[in-house]
Amino acid sequence: MSENRQVPALCTWIENGPDESWTLQVDLPASSIPAEAAPEDGQEIFVDLNGVTNRRNVPGGIMVRRPAGDEGGDSVDGAGATRYSIELAVPRGYRGALRFLPVPRGLQVADRPTWLDVLAKGFVPTGDHGLRTVTEMRRKQVLELAAPDARPVNWTGGSRAGAGTSGREEEGRSDVDEQVITLGSAPRWIWTHRPQRGPASAPVLVVFDGERFIRGGLLEAIDELVSPPSAVIAIDHAPVGDDGPDEDAAVGQRADDLVMNPRFCDDVLALVRQTAPEVPVRTIVAGASYGGLAAAFFSLRHPEAFRGICLSPSFWESDDQGSRIWDLTPSGADGEPGGLAGETESRTLEEARTTTVAHPTFSVDHGILETVIADSVAEATEEFAARGIDFAPRPFMGGHEYLWWRELMLVRLAEVLAE
Repeated sequence: MSENRQVPALCTWIENGPDESWTLQVDLPASSIPAEAAPEDGQEIFVDLNGVTNRRNVPGGIMVRRPAGDEGGDSVDGAGATRYSIELAVPRGYRGALRFLPVPRGLQVADRPTWLDVLAKGFVPTGDHGLRTVTEMRRKQVLELAAPDARPVNWTGGSRAGAGTSGREEEGRSDVDEQVITLGSAPRWIWTHRPQRGPASAPVLVVFDGERFIRGGLLEAIDELVSPPSAVIAIDHAPVGDDGPDEDAAVGQRADDLVMNPRFCDDVLALVRQTAPEVPVRTIVAGASYGGLAAAFFSLRHPEAFRGICLSPSFWESDDQGSRIWDLTPSGADGEPGGLAGETESRTLEEARTTTVAHPTFSVDHGILETVIADSVAEATEEFAARGIDFAPRPFMGGHEYLWWRELMLVRLAEVLAE
């Protein structure tokens, strides 16, 4: 066993062998815990490392409190003398989000309401900890953690849309058009960006959870591509009322939008055609989690108009009729004329006769450590293949993870644009 230690270090990677998991040593000085997050009597600190620790085994992520004078502890008095520590087995090549959560002492398995309450109180340490702080999709700060053998990333986030910046604060950019548009059942914010170097004939990119990806630097990253899309349409899911976006309603609205909703899909298609009527090629639609599910659904419903980038798609989900995503495969997927099985309302009979049926096209990436998603992707791969649609899922070493999604969205986009 070899060690590579830096003192002081929040995280230390210990190599156990070329084919074995890393041992991650996490040492959290009490002095680096924000005052408002300090554990109270009856609380412990849980290490939330995406895909490695989870609410189904809370004891597996509980840090040991080591007061001053303990072996290996600090030798000075005061809050800094106390630290919390834990060792975790982490897969090789891992990349993911790290933060710390105060949890009730003795908690074994947390139900969803309890865990949501715990997550709201999560924190990152203060001071110089050597890790990059990122604002993830739920607007919470996390630390970006990568094993020494993790592959380098291309997208590290933009400077103009950094932590805490909302998509609506992009209005100072002359190349971003903001407006409230009704899609599906609700009005919401839409951002439209036309990259300067984007060829007029290049595809349009539609992005779900648009504000969250804009905040992570999406527009800047796209501007740096050798050949960017002709336009980017970023869609938010918080319903907009007289007092602005209703963030409390955003979770429900997002599910309504993205879980195989034909009306939302058709409204987005109409928006694309209105925004870029001259673009002759299929629109690229990209999303993560429910957004990944929607990206596949869009390609299935309108294969002539959309191709999908599906990141950690929620293929386990069913629509309001109990259908799974593969049940909605077009009857024409094998080359015969047709539309979505059982659906004819979106196309006239004459259109069906004269239109050449395109083949649904979408890519799929998922985390090895997000087991429910990984299992549903494996199931979907077989079900789609039986219906004439083949794709090769590409696993990444992580969990249900924004830090991977922001990277892979850009990578897959560049691949499609280069075709």
